Amino acid sequence: MKLSFLDGYTVPRWFWPLVLGLNLLLHLPFFNQPPNSVHVWRQSNTMAVARNLYEEDMNLLRPRVDRRNESDGVTGMQFPSYEWIVAVGYKVLGFHEAIPRVVTWLIFASGVLAFFALVQRLSGSRWLAAVGAWGLSWSPELFYHSINALPDVLALSASVAGLFYFLRWYQERRGLDFWLSLLLTTLAGLTKLQYLVIGFPIAVLILRDLWQRRLGWRRDALPLLVFAVVTVGCTLAWYAYAVRLIETSGLADFGLELRPATDVAVAIKTLTHNLISDIPELLINYGNFGLLVLGLVAVVRGGYVRRYWFGPLLAWALALLAYHIIELRQMSVHQYYMLPYVPVLLLLVVVGAGWLAQKPKWRWALALLLLAQPVLAFVRIAPARWMGGAREVPTELFEAATRAELDNAVPDSALCVVGPDESGCKYFYFLHKKGFGYNESGQLFEPVAGGQTYLANCIQRGAQYLYTNDTTLLTQDPRLRPYVARTVKQVGDFRVLALRPATAASSDSTTAR
Repeated sequence: MKLSFLDGYTVPRWFWPLVLGLNLLLHLPFFNQPPNSVHVWRQSNTMAVARNLYEEDMNLLRPRVDRRNESDGVTGMQFPSYEWIVAVGYKVLGFHEAIPRVVTWLIFASGVLAFFALVQRLSGSRWLAAVGAWGLSWSPELFYHSINALPDVLALSASVAGLFYFLRWYQERRGLDFWLSLLLTTLAGLTKLQYLVIGFPIAVLILRDLWQRRLGWRRDALPLLVFAVVTVGCTLAWYAYAVRLIETSGLADFGLELRPATDVAVAIKTLTHNLISDIPELLINYGNFGLLVLGLVAVVRGGYVRRYWFGPLLAWALALLAYHIIELRQMSVHQYYMLPYVPVLLLLVVVGAGWLAQKPKWRWALALLLLAQPVLAFVRIAPARWMGGAREVPTELFEAATRAELDNAVPDSALCVVGPDESGCKYFYFLHKKGFGYNESGQLFEPVAGGQTYLANCIQRGAQYLYTNDTTLLTQDPRLRPYVARTVKQVGDFRVLALRPATAASSDSTTAR
């Protein structure tokens, strides 16, 4: 899209300090917070793996979780590239809650720069590239996760940068660009499989140019073959290995299976909510939604079908749509699964902004929509997710002083039974403990193999302490008493209980029955 009134436009010096500086400033008050709010379970599991790499073993091939029973905790997951980077930060600076947040924000900032470069490559306009980078900075969902321990931010930034370097290599044939694209695209796919979807626009671009004889086999076949084999092969090999680790350990904290919808009514409800709520409110920002609609109209009416990039970008969008359907169950409550869509949606926003910018009488509206984005992102995310203390985490675990009391109540090496925590990771992470988890208190007394209760089985396998904040269990359930030797610590609703040795607990529980 050519904008004659902006021919020769260069990004002013204040643009990057404004967009990145303002974004950092709005996040700054929350850098010292532990994991909090929506999807805190995902942040806790990610940070637990990073901490275990730091404390136990920096081996990337052996990621470890906290809910490990009596095992070493090694299990399968997405490639722990993000967790390993955070662990390196811990090695250099010591453990601190702010380190994952700083690491994520730096990765996010590099992704904004990469998206600017990609939009400029596609559009030929620095102004449109600036609009795209601005929009990416104020996606509310990304604004939230850009300081969270979430591998998806690394995968997103790496995929955008990988696509940019591939397109630049494809057009200019600079060797360094090829190797950077190969590295970043592989990293994106390894970190989160769905981000390998950028291979679809690349494949369509190559197939079209082969059909039109713009490529030469002698010059192009080998590097393109290497690119395909390495990016896809490494990714699939890792996930096959990760599945085997899960099968070997029996620890399934990270689900690597596909989750399509199983009910038509639920599928329709989820898709409707995604379209009318998640996309405008969380993914692109209400300030961009009008521009997105204008962009769709411009694409349909403006002859974009004949543009050089239309086919590859359409393939990118269709591949993401297929991914959405395959993972539809996740899309009802896991909006960060939709982060791969943000660059494609913002390309339409960029088209809409370009169309509106050509209407002199409406440029004030464009300026208003752009200026509203930081306000809308901050208002949507900060009060609901970071302000006002603990969200989806007990206060005793969220506050540093009480968390330290509970952490220090027993030796770090002691195996513990921890719950009730349906996530299986939040309490473990905050308490800095390893061992056996349970979802709800009745599970402690359910029979397992050999006729033992689950709690008796945990004790037999080495559990020494019980952490719980279920006050009903502690005060009104007589089934717990035979297993408890003494109270070690009480902090708020949480109690740390020393468990009786296996023989004593078994004898007393039999007597109680």
